[in-house]
Amino acid sequence: MPCWMTATTTVELKAADQTLLKQAAERLGWTVFLEGASLRIRTPDGITLFVSPGSVVIPRGQEELVQTLQRAYAHQILDAVASQFGWTVESTDTSESTFVLSKF
Repeated sequence: MPCWMTATTTVELKAADQTLLKQAAERLGWTVFLEGASLRIRTPDGITLFVSPGSVVIPRGQEELVQTLQRAYAHQILDAVASQFGWTVESTDTSESTFVLSKF
């Protein structure tokens, strides 16, 4: 492969709400650019993800970034739904994989 080419991988990404996906990426400290129906997301390390409806194209070897984005997206969904019903979401561990919903 020529040195100017980057090997990429396409990964399925079931994200129905582009606004929540954008917020999730921004929550991670990533920069998001809207490009029509797609998003171009850049991490602080300079890695670029191209997100189109249903999939994301990333440099090969960076697949864990999709998992990170999926977790942040799930957290955004929880926040959005909880706020609709007057609840708050709090993470109970450092990995942000366990949550407590509260209503006062």
